[in-house]
Amino acid sequence: MEQRMKRKVGTLLEEEVLKLAKHRAFEEGRPLSDVIQEAIVHYLSNKVPEPKKRKRAYQIFCEQPIRIRKQRFKEILEENAWDL
Repeated sequence: MEQRMKRKVGTLLEEEVLKLAKHRAFEEGRPLSDVIQEAIVHYLSNKVPEPKKRKRAYQIFCEQPIRIRKQRFKEILEENAWDL
């Protein structure tokens, strides 16, 4: 396996996020830095939609009312989430 140069960085994380990352590292028997690096690489590998597409998606899902029949809405409200 090829060794790549690493650099030390300083950053601030929420305590709960750091706690979860440390727990994951411990569970997997890996260094915390590997878990953080993997999370950053995964985040960066996901493509971000173009600004126009993001704006349109926001308009569709957040600015317009949901259009469903009254009966379906009633069924959804009456569903038991624990049965799903």
